[in-house]
Amino acid sequence: MLELLRSRRHTDHCGLHWENGFYPYSQLIETAARQAACLQPGSTVVLVGENSLELVQALLAAWWAGCTPVCLPPPARLQQAGSYEAFLRSCLEHLQTTGGWCDSRLLPRLPGEWRALPLPEAETPAPPAPEAALAYIQFSSGTTWEPRATRLSHANLQHNLEAIARQLPGDRTRHSCVSWLPLYHDMGLVGCLLSALYAPGSLSLLTPIQFALRPDSWLQTISRRRATISVAPNFALEQILQRGSEQDLDLSCLQMLLLGSETIRPETLRAFHAKYQKFGLSWECLRPVYGLAENTLAVTFSSGPHLQGFCLPGEIGERVTTGSRQLVRLGKPVAGTEVSIRDEAGQPLPSARLGSIQISGNSLAIGLEAPYDTGDLGFFWEDELYFVTRRKDVLVHHARKHDPEIVEQLVLPYESAAIQGETGALCLVERPRRGAPPDLAELQQLVSSAPLPVRVELVDSGWLPRTSSGKISRYRARQKHVPL
Repeated sequence: MLELLRSRRHTDHCGLHWENGFYPYSQLIETAARQAACLQPGSTVVLVGENSLELVQALLAAWWAGCTPVCLPPPARLQQAGSYEAFLRSCLEHLQTTGGWCDSRLLPRLPGEWRALPLPEAETPAPPAPEAALAYIQFSSGTTWEPRATRLSHANLQHNLEAIARQLPGDRTRHSCVSWLPLYHDMGLVGCLLSALYAPGSLSLLTPIQFALRPDSWLQTISRRRATISVAPNFALEQILQRGSEQDLDLSCLQMLLLGSETIRPETLRAFHAKYQKFGLSWECLRPVYGLAENTLAVTFSSGPHLQGFCLPGEIGERVTTGSRQLVRLGKPVAGTEVSIRDEAGQPLPSARLGSIQISGNSLAIGLEAPYDTGDLGFFWEDELYFVTRRKDVLVHHARKHDPEIVEQLVLPYESAAIQGETGALCLVERPRRGAPPDLAELQQLVSSAPLPVRVELVDSGWLPRTSSGKISRYRARQKHVPL
């Protein structure tokens, strides 16, 4: 990272767009070099805050000082204070520290010892220190388990950033990105901020709250900045479909809209393209991808959206055939990463067999043994990866396994989590924040077509547990409903 910052120290043609200002990389790194004097070389620097210019500066200062940064999410507006404090204390205990740096507005809200992000005006330039052994520490978002630390080396980061850069069409230095994804998440940090710095290209940074309040702000910024790249999870497209206005946009500039972090729904892809193709959004620019923090970020890239119908087996190792259940192709492994599908005994399976998705390669985090079991189930079809579900979320009825997505799709557009029940599945459906609540009898009728018995239960808006990246956690929903 120190070498990367040095190489961008005189880069003026691209940088960070934040609010109404533009900050070339040369200016950001000059400021970071002054801020670095506040930090102890070789230390772990914990940073808590929403996306901001100050947070970007603090990250760069940590790398310039030869430290290991750790970005943690701030307390959410609707998050229970007790659960957040427990999460934060758990992270700090793991890191063997009692606090760190945070946005000044968060000082009275965080347990432990915290200081406001440093002000560069009070410091003198600090000479570059030897870089730390770790590039950064990423806490997993806790989709199926409690958050845990993933340690990434500088070599991991370099390999993955180069693999991502190779996927960019044309001249990588001519690209610009728009992102509202949080910097404490791997897609926001590696996929947007560091990929833009590595290319180099410019990044227009929004906040998750901006997107939550006004989803249109994301597409408006892409149109205004003439951005060529953006990144989003499936739920972002659904928010745009539900709340986005039919406004005057020009999305013809967008060459790659990378879609990942959670299951990509075929119906969402089609509806999103149908709504915005009149504004220049091409079908080909929609790029489903597969990745995870344990592999730094990127695992596979697709060359474009491709929907394929399958009939999925109920057991690992069984053959996948063509059928009516549509899945989204996630593409081929990126350079330096190998993906295999394996059975319960860890043996490789041939193409078109359902199994555990396991990865090896140069981007695999420190301390993880290859092949690493991702906890996901999927298969290869015509040399390209398809994701089915997470193993811990699988529903079992009469010894047959079922994907919870099959149940959840029946109650769309409501937010839901299908979890294991005593005699089949229990589908927890959230009441919407706006509008009339769904009719329970109607929902029960909708799920009657599922391949296993399903009982629907309504829960309050915001009840379903979510990870730091915004995904619904079925595992934690089951813990919350019936403590394990």
